[in-house]
Amino acid sequence: MRSLDTIQDPDTLRSFAVLLQKENDRLHRRMQDLVCEIAALRGHTEAGRLQLELEGLREQMAKMQRRLFAESSEKRPHVPETASAEPPVRRGHGPREQPQLPMVELIHDLGADKRCCPACAGELVPMNGQFEESEEVTVVERSFVLVKHRRAKYRCRCNGAVVTAPGPDKLIPGGRYSVEFAVEVAAAKYLDHLPLERQSRQMAREGLVVDTQTLWNQIEALARHLLPT
Repeated sequence: MRSLDTIQDPDTLRSFAVLLQKENDRLHRRMQDLVCEIAALRGHTEAGRLQLELEGLREQMAKMQRRLFAESSEKRPHVPETASAEPPVRRGHGPREQPQLPMVELIHDLGADKRCCPACAGELVPMNGQFEESEEVTVVERSFVLVKHRRAKYRCRCNGAVVTAPGPDKLIPGGRYSVEFAVEVAAAKYLDHLPLERQSRQMAREGLVVDTQTLWNQIEALARHLLPT
């Protein structure tokens, strides 16, 4: 049988307690039978003395049980710190490095009403270059922007030519949606498995009203552009 000192799991301890109680009851019944047998052999006066001894043994076993389980319940959850104690097991992987995320620094200052020393009531002044730092991962909501392109026009003094500055490249000539928009739609559909109908509902919540046919036209134009590669 395993030693109780090596058991840390509460459920296992309870199972051992049940087994010990059953064994204790069995021993009590066996001792009672032996007392009766001895009494029959030695007479009733001897039986009274043995009965008292049996009660004493029962009390001793009860005290041992109370002490045993009291110690196990009190000491096991709180392992005393010693020089040889092993460090607690660290769960999880801890903060994970995020080298691909852009870094934004925010400096938090004390308000003017909180720059009072609690010890002498003097004014607290900044410690140059001293900060307590921590990191936080947050999310910046995706946003759709309506960009107005204003292409400048040029002419010659001779009025022989008028030239307009080139605008951004388009997948669909004269189309209203950018190449970046088409890539966003295609990536959401084929990498994140978002149907066009679901994308259309998401975009509507973010302020852009667009139907699924328009989204499909962007993917189709992007496919034609990428076909040679």
